[in-house]
Amino acid sequence: MVYIITISTYPQHLSEEVGKTYIEAIREVPIDRSLSKPVVPAAVQTGPEGFKVTSISSVKEGKLKEALDRETKRMLIFAKIKGFRYSVEVAYDAIEAMEFMGMEAPDV
Repeated sequence: MVYIITISTYPQHLSEEVGKTYIEAIREVPIDRSLSKPVVPAAVQTGPEGFKVTSISSVKEGKLKEALDRETKRMLIFAKIKGFRYSVEVAYDAIEAMEFMGMEAPDV
């Protein structure tokens, strides 16, 4: 299985603007469950630097490019907010990663 992991950070004083933009982004680019399924829709952490939000979605077989394009399009809506930063990353689950190393994954 492949995951899309999106991590965004922003200062605390931007929380209201980010919240409103989140609603706008979900309306403009809604989650398409034919491409991916949210595993962790939004895990929010706070600290001295502000907020850190992590979301993780499992990608359907053969849908990585489409799901990645969609997530990138959604996150670009936030680009207008000065001080908002994000990254969109792809990760394999342990079973697939072990196959790349020529190993057989244990039954878990």
